[in-house]
Amino acid sequence: MLKIEDIISGDFSAYPKETQELMTKYTEILRENIKAELINDRAVRMLKDIDKGNEIFINLLTELLENGSKGFNKMSTQALLNIYLESKGHEDFIKLLEKVNEEV
Repeated sequence: MLKIEDIISGDFSAYPKETQELMTKYTEILRENIKAELINDRAVRMLKDIDKGNEIFINLLTELLENGSKGFNKMSTQALLNIYLESKGHEDFIKLLEKVNEEV
């Protein structure tokens, strides 16, 4: 049985080679889906903020530029998952896992 902790950590060494390959593929698809949803979520929020007024959008943009944003590609799966859960919630994560399961 696969452990979610292993998928998140990327440590597949305890599994047979065939399972390692499946876990690697699953993790890659999961990461790509998380990144795509996070990017879309942030873009939607920014576009809504533009509609609320320039000051709100400028504040968001200022925060992003001042504090920086580490690219999602450089983040660990755990970091991506934490951001995703904070932003989208557990129910959306379950839906995402179902979508990834269909892709694998």
